[in-house]
Amino acid sequence: MSTYIALLRGINVGGNNKLPMKDWRGIMDGLGYAKVRTYIQSGNALFESDRPASDIATAMTEAIGEAFGFRPSCIVLTLDQVKAALAACPFRPEGENAHKLVHVFFLNGSVKAYDPDGLKGLATQDEAFHMDEDVFYLYTPQGFGVSKVAEKLGKYLKGDMTARNLRTVETLIDMAGE
Repeated sequence: MSTYIALLRGINVGGNNKLPMKDWRGIMDGLGYAKVRTYIQSGNALFESDRPASDIATAMTEAIGEAFGFRPSCIVLTLDQVKAALAACPFRPEGENAHKLVHVFFLNGSVKAYDPDGLKGLATQDEAFHMDEDVFYLYTPQGFGVSKVAEKLGKYLKGDMTARNLRTVETLIDMAGE
């Protein structure tokens, strides 16, 4: 069995696409996944399965659709993939709120378009970003909510993706007990 992390996009945001974590855990249990755990209400789960990640993502999306009437984007990664993404993060600010300043965008599949020059034109002097093969990192020292790069990222980086701050990424890894 492999340890996986599932990341849902766009659930429980602004009262839309409500998916209680208790219900999501029940869906995952019903799909046969083991040691299912969720973290906060934004669609993060850790579990074990012997199925391939692509099959898991499809099954999860379909099961949520049948139960709740919407089909969120679901990115399923191995624990090792998430650990590697964290290890490769080029930004490690320190301080009380440092975890809120760096966001890791996990990409699902291939990038359709990427315009780093367009993003550079939006970035403040202190903001920075870095693109790896399937992960985009964004450092927003003034805050994610006021970042023009964060706001307009989908225009300059086209692909299925979802973001998590450093605390969430670190917590998901810690939940695996490794």
